[in-house]
Amino acid sequence: MDLEMFHGLAEATGPFVSVTIDVTKTDPATSDDLDARWRDIVRRLVADGAPREVVDSLEEAALAPTGHGGLRGRLLVANADGLLDAVELPVRPREDATWGPIPSLVPAVRALAGTLPHVVVRLDRSGADVEVVPGVGEPETTSVESGHDEIHRAGAPATAQRKFQARVEDSWERNAAAVAEQLDRVVREHRPEVVVLMGDEHAMSYLEHHASDALRSRIVRLRTGGRGEGTSEVAEREATESVLAATRAAAEADVVGRFEEQTGRAQAAAEGLEPVVEVLQRAQVDEVLLVEGRVHDHPLWVGSGRLQIGSTREEASLAGASEPVEVPADAALVWAAVCSRAGVTLVDPGQAHPADGVGAVLRWSDESTPRSRFPSMPGHGGE
Repeated sequence: MDLEMFHGLAEATGPFVSVTIDVTKTDPATSDDLDARWRDIVRRLVADGAPREVVDSLEEAALAPTGHGGLRGRLLVANADGLLDAVELPVRPREDATWGPIPSLVPAVRALAGTLPHVVVRLDRSGADVEVVPGVGEPETTSVESGHDEIHRAGAPATAQRKFQARVEDSWERNAAAVAEQLDRVVREHRPEVVVLMGDEHAMSYLEHHASDALRSRIVRLRTGGRGEGTSEVAEREATESVLAATRAAAEADVVGRFEEQTGRAQAAAEGLEPVVEVLQRAQVDEVLLVEGRVHDHPLWVGSGRLQIGSTREEASLAGASEPVEVPADAALVWAAVCSRAGVTLVDPGQAHPADGVGAVLRWSDESTPRSRFPSMPGHGGE
């Protein structure tokens, strides 16, 4: 999972107030529930030592209407300068409120792990409706119409019909090329993981022909959906969800495969809490693996600066922390991943078994790189 959305927080100075809150409103009769829960959160944060003015800087964003139905959540982070970030979550998250040297991002990461930036393209021979679905934020839909409108074959003498048919197919191709050009821009700007293509078969073939390599590599064609009347929205949604689930599974399998390959070679991977903490200190990590279902709340020590993390107070002090503080391990690992521009993958327990439920795929390694808490047994995947 790309954590780029949190990179700006790594430039801020703590301590931080972090709140992950459920803002779902499914019943008008409980519309005041959010206000009551917010008051409770305020009391707990102030009791934990958070300055009232920092907590109050979150209130407007916490209580703002979502403007949308369904399950919703929100991550809010503030420091002495005020509100730093407000991230809308597309699911109902586990609520969390902390005051400390690092932001608590784990509930938001878990809420976002099931999302996937993608594009849905409903195509016909005149153009397309393009829906951009970001990992965070609301979908945006635009229509692309190129204006080449000779799109229907007509009955005519054979010679005239062939000429007209050529013009018709040329119009189809030009329209598809215009959609491909727009999608190329979308891919460059939004970097979706997958582009789901549905609709007219001829138009989809022409679009793929004119697509850039970056776009073509992301395209998955469906046999259902499109712009035509009578299209089943349920079938379209189910087919799209199937593609997204397969894409997420493939991405997880790729990370696990890289981890296992490098662990087996005793090369660019580390496993176990202490070795992973050390390679995070050294900014060697490309992807952190956290096994779902494992408890990662063994305390680690952190300071207020970037990558000031250690398994003990002394280690955190050696990493530069002047006043190390204990925090749950998963919060420290995710924050260190953000600060070092690494990703995080939440791994199904049936897919990988790194020691302590924690692993890392590295950007680079050398002879001094710690790889396991079992140095005499390279590739050991302890429980």
